[in-house]
Amino acid sequence: MDKVVSVGIHVPSVNVAGLAGGQAYGAFFREVEQLGLDAIWVEDRILHPAPLADALLLLTWAAAHTERLLLGTAVLVLNLRLAPVVARQVSTLGHLAGDRLALGVSLGGRPEEYQGLGIPMERRVTLFREGLEVLRRLLDGAPVDHDGAFFPLHEATVRPGAPVPLLIGGVADGAIRRAGELGDGWIMAPFGSLEDFGRGWSIARAAAAAAGKEPDSLIAGRLLYVAVDDDRARAREALGTFLHGYYGPGFDVDQHAIFGPAGEVAARLREQVDAGISHLMLGVPTLDHDHLRRLAEEVAPALRA
Repeated sequence: MDKVVSVGIHVPSVNVAGLAGGQAYGAFFREVEQLGLDAIWVEDRILHPAPLADALLLLTWAAAHTERLLLGTAVLVLNLRLAPVVARQVSTLGHLAGDRLALGVSLGGRPEEYQGLGIPMERRVTLFREGLEVLRRLLDGAPVDHDGAFFPLHEATVRPGAPVPLLIGGVADGAIRRAGELGDGWIMAPFGSLEDFGRGWSIARAAAAAAGKEPDSLIAGRLLYVAVDDDRARAREALGTFLHGYYGPGFDVDQHAIFGPAGEVAARLREQVDAGISHLMLGVPTLDHDHLRRLAEEVAPALRA
């Protein structure tokens, strides 16, 4: 993952009206690749009231329908999964896909998910730090000894190795510091301004330097929900239906999404690139191919210029 601008699509894997079928997703993934875009990203939850596809299974489906695209999670809620099991899944997926994975992770999750899975939410930071360490070491492919509170391992081995970039998502200062200290980069959520990104990026870089890492090696990614349509009201409605179904009715579409004519969307996304974001994860509300083409042909070139 180098620092040229990557324009990826964050695929809608949740739909209050019901998920699209496998063939529809497969055709969409192929179109993303054929249009010259750079990546496919997927979201993650375990328990949710709306129909939702599992992140790693959907990413496996994307791998089966593409050859070139970077495939990533933005983000996988690591705390809701056993890190050694994730290592095995990522090892297999990396092997089958041809080593083109990136794993965005967070401690995320809602209280009912922690409770339902029997995971101590009050220890979520400790669990996340240990889970991330175990995941990274296992993905290196060498035997791992780890005397941990959650994952006591002795000569535990996951092969083939899959040393994928591990990006950390979050909005709190602590999460951003962990991105710099423990991760290969930071994924900023759709919430917040360019000023918030600048402040957060400084935190991540300082944490990387304090950990003895090169701050310039960090990846800066951001999930941004977008809709291109000359009819602004129609674009807003499409985003609202999707985002309220995923985040709930409190999601402020006007504040936290980008929509409108292609030139306007491109200009606002260009501001993100100019601020230092190298990996854009453009969240689209549907699997609409015409909308995807507009993003690829009318927006992406301005972001790579």
